[in-house]
Amino acid sequence: MLTERRATILGMVVSEYIQTAEPVSSRAIVANHHLDLSTATIRNELARLEDEGYITQPYTSAGRVPSDLGYRTFVEVLMSEDPVRAEEQRTIEHQMHQVGGGLDEWLSLSATILAGAVGNVAVVTRPRARASRLRNAQLVELNRDTALLVAVMDDGRVCQRMLTLRAPATQADLSDRAARLTARLEGVDASTVRALLAELTDADDAATARAIAELIDEERSAEETFLDGLSAVLKQPEFSDVDRMLEAVATLQAYRVRQLLEEAVGAVPGATRVVIGHEHGDDALQEWSVVLARYGDADALGTVAVIGPTRMPYHRTIPRVRYVAGLMSHLLHEVRQA
Repeated sequence: MLTERRATILGMVVSEYIQTAEPVSSRAIVANHHLDLSTATIRNELARLEDEGYITQPYTSAGRVPSDLGYRTFVEVLMSEDPVRAEEQRTIEHQMHQVGGGLDEWLSLSATILAGAVGNVAVVTRPRARASRLRNAQLVELNRDTALLVAVMDDGRVCQRMLTLRAPATQADLSDRAARLTARLEGVDASTVRALLAELTDADDAATARAIAELIDEERSAEETFLDGLSAVLKQPEFSDVDRMLEAVATLQAYRVRQLLEEAVGAVPGATRVVIGHEHGDDALQEWSVVLARYGDADALGTVAVIGPTRMPYHRTIPRVRYVAGLMSHLLHEVRQA
């Protein structure tokens, strides 16, 4: 457990680093926060925070930067939100109600507004009806080590994917596997398929089921995503190097809707979810954070999200994602009532 003093110092380190993008030293903490503590005492506390995994020390610097655990503790325990004040709400609502073209224009504008408000990439997905479900799966032998998975969804979509087999299989083996998985997974959505993966002891069964879950979600095409703010992200200090900039563009292009929807599983309208760094489980996203919220209702759900470096202003981002998601729920209701 953090002591009160150590928690205060951690909050200062995170806040300073978010603002400056420079490792935070004990001297800077004393100078900027007018603490009645010596730099030696601050150094000792920083060392304890580092030992406990809340901060790290880049080898080129005497200062510290937050770890994923440090950011998580800041978001859940230490942070005070910067609320969306009445004047900002009125401005946003006025902008939204000036759009007369319909839902897509609202979605595009909401991404632009949110990106401008938080200085990171904003993504908004078009609301969709309940998740698709598997109707039937077939496996076709291409050679002893490769098969073609053909999945038919309850909305009529037919999706295909090549699978590399861990163990060679004949067509009879593949047909048995497809029948076995269809019997178990028919009528369930992607999140349910993923929840059942742990029960599948055969590696090829598990790999096929995982591919089925990905195909169920695959209908969320790029055209159903509204994204803005890429230029703002690339101006941040993390991407001053050209190679890092190109890597960031590739990461954000690859991220798109599939990853966003996977992270939104379980989120309910009105609540925000924050995914930080290594919590993604995807190597390409381990220096990124996502703040997301669902909007809509039981009949149709969309997602509002902000994507940026882990050094993002969470105190501003979280309440604005929540607010825009709530506003989109209201606008969606207006569209249906019209």
